[in-house]
Amino acid sequence: MAKEGSFLMSLTEDKFLENAQDKHKPLQTASVLEKFSFPFPPKPDDPDFETKKADFEQKKATYQGNINAEFDKFVNADEPSVIYLGCQPIWNAKTNELTGLEVLCRIENGKDDAPMPGLAVFQASQKINAIKFLKCCIDFAVVACKALPNVRISVNVRPDELPEVRDFLIEKAAETAPDGRTSNLLVEITEYAPITDALALIKEMKEKGVVFAIDDVTEVNDNPGKAMAMTGTHSCSFKVAKDHASLFAVQKLALPMSCSVFRKEVFPTPAYAGGKANPFLKKCIFDEKDAAEIEIRKDLVEDWYKSVVKVAPDTEFVIECSVYAEDEKEGNNSSLYPQIPLFGGKFGIQGGKSGGRVFPLEAFLFPTAMDGATNAT
Repeated sequence: MAKEGSFLMSLTEDKFLENAQDKHKPLQTASVLEKFSFPFPPKPDDPDFETKKADFEQKKATYQGNINAEFDKFVNADEPSVIYLGCQPIWNAKTNELTGLEVLCRIENGKDDAPMPGLAVFQASQKINAIKFLKCCIDFAVVACKALPNVRISVNVRPDELPEVRDFLIEKAAETAPDGRTSNLLVEITEYAPITDALALIKEMKEKGVVFAIDDVTEVNDNPGKAMAMTGTHSCSFKVAKDHASLFAVQKLALPMSCSVFRKEVFPTPAYAGGKANPFLKKCIFDEKDAAEIEIRKDLVEDWYKSVVKVAPDTEFVIECSVYAEDEKEGNNSSLYPQIPLFGGKFGIQGGKSGGRVFPLEAFLFPTAMDGATNAT
């Protein structure tokens, strides 16, 4: 949503990486890695499965206790926490310019890892602190909104958290909408709780100026294949996204489905920092001989896009893997991609060449000094 003539139009992905990949590295505190690493479960065919399962459950409980205690430090400021917030960029697929930032939390282990699955369990079980944490994320996003008024700044909100922050978000939407223009604070509704119960509230809040996105859209059914999700475990389905398209200014295609249909490996740690492709997501990419499976997913994504823009033509889309116009020149078979206008200007790619890494807000502000610009508005 950057405006023509804004200095932000000069912030392309390549220019950003020239400055950021060496200067802004993940934070690291000694001895953090082991304490916040989720334990490996035993294999069912292990002869000592029952013994190892008990040990796994104990380690999992210890891990979750560590996560909960760390979030308690973060939200109540009783002592320093190894949790920190950062921004993950979203680049326009056509121009490679910055169009969005997503506020995400990380653990200071030097790898820029998200505290998962501990964060999701914390949000579901520690309701009071979870709302405090959400408000911290929103306040962080508001600072970014004001620093980058022509870029959408998004924050994740579970559907079941929305009633608790209704008034807070309406207030922050107004605060980030100077002169009556549309707020650049974007509320991403996540898949971690039933979304249907929240739709009426989303509509009401939208009418009061809150801008919404739907996160991690994918196919949800009772017998899901690769890159899909099981009914009852994932609320952001293609059906919900299409049926309620008018509620969401932005729609994001889920990471596994993005990888599958655009045939892209994903690097949580970027390749430039020695990262390797995520093995689970790599398995979501079908061999070209699996034409039927590829076609099913192509059709799902094409139908999603066409159905949404028919109802809400101004919708913007985000693909959560790195797809570039030059891919076809490098020998990739783009005829296998969904036939949608990916490089028509309405699509963004999240992370890009920086993978799953997050950066401090100041990493995105350097063009002000570099270009001599003094006013982003």
